[in-house]
Amino acid sequence: MQPAPANRLDLRAIPYRWATPSQHAQAVLWVQQQLHDHFPTLSMTELSEAFHQFQPDLWESRAGIDLDYVDLARLTQRLAHSPRVPELDPPIYCGDACYLAELVDRLQQVASSLRPELEAGPLAGHSRLMALLEQLAIGNAVAERVLRETRNNPQRATIDPDQSAPARV
Repeated sequence: MQPAPANRLDLRAIPYRWATPSQHAQAVLWVQQQLHDHFPTLSMTELSEAFHQFQPDLWESRAGIDLDYVDLARLTQRLAHSPRVPELDPPIYCGDACYLAELVDRLQQVASSLRPELEAGPLAGHSRLMALLEQLAIGNAVAERVLRETRNNPQRATIDPDQSAPARV
């Protein structure tokens, strides 16, 4: 969900109440494409009901009908807290979350291996450096959970967010 440049001249705002049923249907399909990886168990009917309860403004361009980034984010938040969406077990993590978890895990490994060397060397007296290494060596429970759940079930990591179609602003 990346916002498009704000100064696009080919965009036209359509207030929800003025949009045709066809435009509403196009917008619901677009939202479903954007949010499918976030809510794979949500039916099109439930998504359509949530969309019509939310009543966002639509944006029309040469590419079609869609929502602006802020409305898409708000709809996503409403859906995430809605009883329409059962809690996913295990949760789905985006590619960015998996990347960050792997990075934290790698930093933990490096810090653990560097610590004995630094304690024996001339940098042993640098308390801030040693505190940093200690903190990194401890690890991170959130990163461990993301890695555990995505390694046990690799398809639970969603596609790279850079590959999805951008939202309009």
